[in-house]
Amino acid sequence: MGDFFQQFLNKARTKYKEADKATGGWLPGGGVASPLTRAKQEGERRLAQQYQQSIDRQSAANDYVGKPGRFAGQGQFLNALRAITTTGANPAGVVQGDTTSIKKTAEYYKQFPDVTNEYDLNTNMFLRYLSGVGSKGLQIPQNVGQQIYQDIQEQEKKFTDPTKRDAILNNPYNPYYSKPNLLKGNVPVYYLGHTETQGLPTAHKLTLPKNVGERKQLDKSLGSYWARPGENQSYEINDRYNFAYAPKNNEGNNGMLSGYSPTPGLAAFISSEPAAELGRNLVRAGYGKPYSTNLQVMPDGQVVVR
Repeated sequence: MGDFFQQFLNKARTKYKEADKATGGWLPGGGVASPLTRAKQEGERRLAQQYQQSIDRQSAANDYVGKPGRFAGQGQFLNALRAITTTGANPAGVVQGDTTSIKKTAEYYKQFPDVTNEYDLNTNMFLRYLSGVGSKGLQIPQNVGQQIYQDIQEQEKKFTDPTKRDAILNNPYNPYYSKPNLLKGNVPVYYLGHTETQGLPTAHKLTLPKNVGERKQLDKSLGSYWARPGENQSYEINDRYNFAYAPKNNEGNNGMLSGYSPTPGLAAFISSEPAAELGRNLVRAGYGKPYSTNLQVMPDGQVVVR
C-alpha cells in the first residue's frame, strides 16, 4: 500500500512539473510559487491526508474505544485502576469510600456504557452494576464466548453420564431446584478452586477450576449459572447479577451492613485479590444496582445479549 502511494505521488509530481515548465514557471530566482505549483503542493497534502485517514480507519477497526476485551489481557487489578482513572476520579478516593469519587466513576459509565466492554468481563459487569446501566450494550468477546460454550459442554458430560446421573439427581444435599433443572436438561456451571484441588472432594469434581483459559474473566462475572439448551446447538443463560452480601434493598441478605463503610485507606489493595476486595467493599456499602443478563451462546463463541 505504501509503495503504491509513493509511486502515485511521484507520477503526480512529474505531471505537475511538466505543466509548470510548459507555462514558463513562476519561480525565477525563488519567487512566488505558480498556481500550478501551489495546486501541486495542496493536492499532495490532501492526498497524504486522505491516505493517513484511511490508515487511521483501518487501525480503528482493529483497536477502538469500547472494543470488547481491549484491555482484558492486562488483568482485573490494572483494569480496575484504568476504569477509575479513565473517569478522572481518584482511585484512592474510591477505595476510601469517598462518595464524590464513586459517583464520578458511576456517572461516567452511566453516560458511556459501551466503554465498560473494553475491560475484562469481571470488571465490565461490575461497572454496569455500579453505574446502574445493567446489561444495556453489553458485549462479550468471542474468545470468552468460546470458553463459556466449552465449559457448558464439559459440565454437560458430567451431568449426563449414566453412572453418575442417578447419584447426582438423588443426592439429598442438593438444593431443591437442582433436580427439576437437571431433569429439564439444563446444565449447572460453577467455577471453584484451582486445578490442583480437583482431585479432592467430590463436590469439586462437579465444578470447574477457575485458573484455566478465560475462566479468570468468568468466576466473578457469570460466576454460577444454569445453561439451557437452545436452538442450533446454542445455550441460553438467564442469570441475575447480584450479591448475597449486599444490603437487603439490593437483593442481599446482610441488611445490617447497609451503613457499612468501605475499608479505609489503601487497605483494600493489600488483599490477595485487590480489585475483588474493592468491589466487595462498594457492594457492602450499598452502591450499585442488580440486573439480569440474558445471553445466547453460539457454538462458535458468539454471544447474543438480549
